[in-house]
Parts: sequence; C-alpha cells; structure tokens
Amino acid sequence: MARRRRAIASAAALAVLAAGCDPAPPLTARPALYRVTDADTVIWLIGTVHVLPPKVAWETATILAAERDADTLVTELPALAPGDAAQAFAAMARAPDLPPILERVPTAARAPLARLAKRAGLSLDSLSAMKSWAAALTLSAAAARIDGGASPANGVESVIEARMAGRKRIGLETLPEQLGFFDALDERDQRRLLTSSVTSGASFRQVLAAWAAGDEARLAELVSGPLRAAPALEAALLTRRNARWTVWIAQRMARPGRVLVAVGAGHLAGPKSVVATLRARGLRVQRIQ
Repeated sequence: MARRRRAIASAAALAVLAAGCDPAPPLTARPALYRVTDADTVIWLIGTVHVLPPKVAWETATILAAERDADTLVTELPALAPGDAAQAFAAMARAPDLPPILERVPTAARAPLARLAKRAGLSLDSLSAMKSWAAALTLSAAAARIDGGASPANGVESVIEARMAGRKRIGLETLPEQLGFFDALDERDQRRLLTSSVTSGASFRQVLAAWAAGDEARLAELVSGPLRAAPALEAALLTRRNARWTVWIAQRMARPGRVLVAVGAGHLAGPKSVVATLRARGLRVQRIQ
C-alpha cells in the first residue's frame, strides 16, 4: 500500500510538471540538457517543468545557445490558441454522475482536500462535477501555485516559445490525446491520484529541486521509479509516451536540421526514459549540461 501511495504521488508530480500565496525565493537552476548528433543533424533535449515560480534563472549560456541555434521547436503539445486548453479540459473533465468529491477519497484525506480547495478558491461543488483525474490535476496545479507561486506563464515551455517565436513548431501529442491518457485510467487509479493531490505541493517542491540541480538520478527516483509499483499509470503517463517520442526523434535524425525538443523532465530521467531508450537504439546522446 505504501508503494502504491508513492506511485500515485509520483503521477501527481508528473501531472504538475503538466501550472501564490507564499512566493518561492529566487532559484538558480542548471537543468539537464542533452544533445543527439550525427553527421548532419543535431537534436537538443531539455527536460522541462511546465509550471515554475517566478524568478527561477534556468537559461544558462548552454541552453541559450541551443535556443539560438535550433531551427525547430518540438514540445509535448503544439501551440494552442488562448482558451483552447481550458475548453478542451472542461469538455473532457465533466462527470455529473460521480459521488461528491470528498466521498471519493479516504476519510483521512477529506479534511486536507477541503482545506486545499478552500485555499485555492475552489468550491467542492465544482470539483464534484469533475472526473476524479480532472479534480486531481486541478488540485495539484493549485498546490503548486499556492506553495510556490508556480504558473504556466513562468514554465520552461512558455519561455522557450517566446524565445523561439517565428520558428517552426511541432507538437508530439494533441491536447485531447494528452488529456485522454488520464481519462483512460480506471476509476480506482483516478481516485488514488486524487488522494495524492492533497500532498502534491511537497512532491512538486522535491521535483523542482532535483530538476534545478540537474540531478538525473534523483529525478528518476521521484518520478519514474515509484511508478513501477503502478503499471497502468507507468504505461499511460510515462513509458508508452517515451517509446513514441523516441521513435519520432530517431526518425527525425534521418533528415538534416537543428531541433530543440522540450518535454517534461521526468521523461528524460531513468532506465525507461527517452534518453536511455535512444542510447539503447544506438544513437549518440551526450549530456552537455
């Protein structure tokens, strides 16, 4: 049971790495950066945090050079028009026939969930109208915002998108597809994900610290490792996506160009990561930061 709880908490952290009252202090970060090369192609891989507190200084000279030199930006999702994400989420999140939100978590988690919702300005009725996975993501994002002032506007992708505006942009997934990974989870896993969202603020802080330090092993421990105890979550949120992205990168290496790939940091750490899988396929992958 303890392993299962750790696995669900890891999934919540991964989702947050999908958005305050107490702003975090300034942070200098040196996240991991990798380079895949052959004779005429360069693909940089940077692990991102989708939501960040303000005043996180992560664009080192090495990262800035990659942003400058790349002719194409590849992210998990393509560029979205304002409101598209909220509209897609709302359409898929609705579930009028489920029990009230507090009845979907163990008794011990009900008061903490209610407190988090109140601090975030979320009504229990609005959460009750959501599927369990959607409520979990909403609460996890709220916890990151409350505990550290994190927001998508400060996230790595938002900064890189602005820096590389006007260049070719590719999304590895569509938004409905990405939300569908959560929607396809069975209700039992969704409710455990919901329960874990109560403590997801602490998980986010740990993942943020590991990412900032460029600590690949710690990041894998926090995100990838515990998911092995929950095979359905690991497959849906991590390994199947890593495998698809690895194929895309390997195929892209067959054509000349200079590409920056920015995906959630948890996808680049651990034995089943994109980096490890590319190396297993015989591609030359160097960590350059």
